[in-house]
Amino acid sequence: MRISLVSERYAKALFELAVEKKQEDAIYSDARELVSVCQENKLLVLVLKSPVIGEQKKEKILKDLFESRFNGMTMKFLLILVRKNRELYIPEIARKLITMYKEYKKILSVTLTTAIPMTEAIRNRVSTIMKDYTKWQVELVQKIDPKIIGGFILNWNDMQYDASIYYQIERMRRGSARINLYKKGF
Repeated sequence: MRISLVSERYAKALFELAVEKKQEDAIYSDARELVSVCQENKLLVLVLKSPVIGEQKKEKILKDLFESRFNGMTMKFLLILVRKNRELYIPEIARKLITMYKEYKKILSVTLTTAIPMTEAIRNRVSTIMKDYTKWQVELVQKIDPKIIGGFILNWNDMQYDASIYYQIERMRRGSARINLYKKGF
C-alpha cells in the first residue's frame, strides 16, 4: 500500500478521535514537534525504519523521547503504530495531522518569497489580502531568495503567483528567442 494512503488513514483516525475528545490542539502541537524532531534528527527516522531494531527497543526510544512532552493520546497512538509495524509512517502521519488540523481550523499556509526581508507593514498587508481572498486565517512564512532580484513569489496550496523581476526577465528572454531576426523580407 502506498505510504501516503496509509499515512492518511492513520492520521484521519487519530484526528477524528482527537476532535471527538476535544484534544485537536494538543495533537496538533505534538505533530508539529514530531515533524520538527524527525527533520532535525535523521537518525531517529532511520531507527524507526530499521527492521533490525526490535519493537520493544523502538517503544522504549519513543517513550524516552516523547512521553513527558506528548499528550497521552498521541503517545498511545505512537506505541500502537510500533506494535502494528507501521512506525516507518510516523513522520508522514504527523505531516498529515498538521494538514488536517489546518483544514479543520481553516488556516492557510502561505509562503512569500522576496529578494530582501519584508517590513511588518507589507507582511500585514499580504496577510490581509490573502485572508480577504480565501476567507481563511493566514499563516505567512517568508523566504528570502536574492535570485528573484525583486518583486515576490506567493505560494499557497497548489497555486503560485510569480511577480518577480527574474520571472519577467525570463519571460521576455523566451519571447525574444522566438523572433527570427535573420528572416528575409525586413
